[in-house]
Amino acid sequence: MSASSWAVQANGGTLPGLRALGASWRAMLGERLNHGGLLGYFSVWLLRPIFELSIAALIYTHARPDLVYYVVVTVAANAFVFNSLYFIGEILDRERVRGTLVGLFLAPCPRFCWLSGFALVGLTETLLAALTGLVFGYTALGVRFNPDWPALLLSFVLFIASLWGLGLIFSAAGLYLKRANSLSNLVSPFTMLLGGAYYPIALLPAGLRWPAHALPLGYGMQALASAALDGRGVRDLAPQLLPLAGFAVALPIAGVLAFAWVERLVRERGELDLY
Repeated sequence: MSASSWAVQANGGTLPGLRALGASWRAMLGERLNHGGLLGYFSVWLLRPIFELSIAALIYTHARPDLVYYVVVTVAANAFVFNSLYFIGEILDRERVRGTLVGLFLAPCPRFCWLSGFALVGLTETLLAALTGLVFGYTALGVRFNPDWPALLLSFVLFIASLWGLGLIFSAAGLYLKRANSLSNLVSPFTMLLGGAYYPIALLPAGLRWPAHALPLGYGMQALASAALDGRGVRDLAPQLLPLAGFAVALPIAGVLAFAWVERLVRERGELDLY
């Protein structure tokens, strides 16, 4: 049974939206595990961060050893960026191809409920990859952490909120274009270049810094790295946290509005097959 079937079934009658969230989470997790098997599933999410960090260490160890520490934190954070670009949009696009996405949008519960259930599966996978990278950095690359926990927690919450909104925007655009994967593939290289995952945006050439500052990614990466590695507090991170807080408020609102716009467009045109 597809994720959409479980979500719609859970939404019947007067069951609360929380039940729909749980149903979509369980269905999507089962679908992901069945797709590649338990061993394949965990291999993907355990091996990828190890390979990424190994390559970064080979590049930076002799030329810029300080960046090895930075990259261990930011590659872990970049797993969340990857999730926001690909996960929800591709899942919805796959449901559209199956012909089951209409049922999801017609389910009698807020879109937020079943979307959040799908997103929680991606969050689980992302946390697994991020933790694997951090442990590998500590044990194999000798990275030592000196976290300021309040600043680290605040940075993480603002970063995730920004990415959640960004993911909704990309997902809505992918639904409208019917090419979620193609859109993600188009955007992904720019986020790698301008997002600060492999190189701090403060060190980018001047011509690249201004578009990088138009995204929340670089602010979040630098704040997380500084809080986790250097023990910098909230006051010290104000230049990063203040813009990041603005993104954390604006992007979720924009994402919800984007989904509402797509749905309104469908109703006005009478084209449910847009999904």
